[in-house]
Amino acid sequence: MAGTFIVASKNRTTTKAIEKALKEDHYEVAIAANGVALVDQALDKKPNAVFLGVSLTGSMTGLEAARALRTLTPTENVPIIFLAENAEEEKKISDARLPLADCLVAPFDENEVKAHAAGGMETGESIADLRPSKTENAWMLAILDPLTQLYHRRYMLHRLGYESKRSARYKNPLAVLLVDVDNLKEINKQHGILTGDSVLIEMGQLLLAFMRQAEIIGRNDTQDFLIIAPQITEDGVIAMAQRICKTVMEHHFVLEKLDLHVTVSVGVAWIKGDDLSENLALLGRAEVALTRAKQAGKNRVEVG
Repeated sequence: MAGTFIVASKNRTTTKAIEKALKEDHYEVAIAANGVALVDQALDKKPNAVFLGVSLTGSMTGLEAARALRTLTPTENVPIIFLAENAEEEKKISDARLPLADCLVAPFDENEVKAHAAGGMETGESIADLRPSKTENAWMLAILDPLTQLYHRRYMLHRLGYESKRSARYKNPLAVLLVDVDNLKEINKQHGILTGDSVLIEMGQLLLAFMRQAEIIGRNDTQDFLIIAPQITEDGVIAMAQRICKTVMEHHFVLEKLDLHVTVSVGVAWIKGDDLSENLALLGRAEVALTRAKQAGKNRVEVG
């Protein structure tokens, strides 16, 4: 079944470009003249997602329309793809930190529009599967690791792709850190998996304390965490990784009657931001660096 999308933007060229891309993939597309019309149509049509400009015709802005969608039960989980015409609008969207929202930045690539439409369809289906649970936020369930309550790997990879493109567009540096719990297997073997899970939960919160507003952390695999750090210097990310190692080593993981000594190894990769292909290889470089750190004795930082 074809999906339904609503498009609203003050820029008519943008509106037509988004409409054209969506119709090429045989989606049903409705155009909203302003923010009020967008909210009304969303309540009526129950779209798979909305493509929403920051600037709209009329008194309601795109962010105000988005917040209205989030406050109404029928539309609270409708994915929003913001259409930013420039870096200033993109920053407004980022600062708003709305749930279930992503952003495309002009010039709008047709393939990116189609990919976000497909993502909106997929997210909607995931949330529909979760809808019987009325006590939890369906959107957060769809993107969080159930154990640590940090973002899960799938979302982090999606976000890394987005941050890589933004880094290349604006020629801003970007870094990736992989933080691996050195002795998790031994903890699981000696004290049980539940104890190991408790270590991971506490580790996640410990790492979260290092995050600036622009940085994103998630669980990457069984025993490691992925951190995406935009607009950071190479020296800055290395210093951050070293602080993580030191803080974890000095931290007491007190679980019931146990006082566990835990260390981490960190693989770091950094790029200036002027080459998209290099940005997309960041995670692979961080994985190689992490392997070197483990092989060199653990509890250390290596740069890829």
